[in-house]
Amino acid sequence: MLRLVGVTIPDDVDLFNGLRMIKGLDTKNSRAKIETVLTKAGLYNRQLQPNGKLEKVYPKVADLSWKDKSRLIDVLEMPRAVLRNIHSSPKKLRLIADAIRGKSVDEALSILQFMQKGGAPTLLKLLKSAIANAGSNHELRADDLYVAKITIDGGATMKRFMARARGRACRIRKRTSHAKIVLREKFSMAKIAVSEKTQSAAAAKTTKKASTAKTAGKTTAAKAEKPAAAKKTATKKTTKSQGGKE
Repeated sequence: MLRLVGVTIPDDVDLFNGLRMIKGLDTKNSRAKIETVLTKAGLYNRQLQPNGKLEKVYPKVADLSWKDKSRLIDVLEMPRAVLRNIHSSPKKLRLIADAIRGKSVDEALSILQFMQKGGAPTLLKLLKSAIANAGSNHELRADDLYVAKITIDGGATMKRFMARARGRACRIRKRTSHAKIVLREKFSMAKIAVSEKTQSAAAAKTTKKASTAKTAGKTTAAKAEKPAAAKKTATKKTTKSQGGKE
């Protein structure tokens, strides 16, 4: 079982058809998008067909390891929001991005609302856009989301100059940035696997305890029967010896 963008993909489905179950990737034109995602994750094999062509064959969900699943989750950046050519340097915006990375949506919104930095309102609008995309495009609730990725990349740099003494000019670099926010559900496949293992272990422990209790009961009953039989034989011996003496 694999959970992606609010959709649970069963084990008997291959990855290509499984990604087509996601809203936004279920159209005919999304075949190229799905192929690029799976090639980035490296989850495909090439097999020689009877017609002599090599075609990509995608594995089923049951054949994937936990590393493969986590790699696919990292590559599939949905839902998201992108903002380009922000008039602020990447160094300044990365300080704000580090404060909300990995936080829940509610906590990230409160941090950006009260942060006294120039780029905070811009990233606040971008985060709200990502939340709206998650709700309208993928029917995800904002309470179940957290900021999985936020990247700040450098954009184009505008070059200006300022006049200096003796006819010289000092260069001024006005930097721009590109920002991207990716949201995900608060859902981990590893935790489900651990819980299933713990449940099986607990069931095995209960069965072992029941079997040990049964064996302990049998042994105590056998021990209780042995002294009773010994007492009977002792009483019989004493009565016979007394009768001989008379």
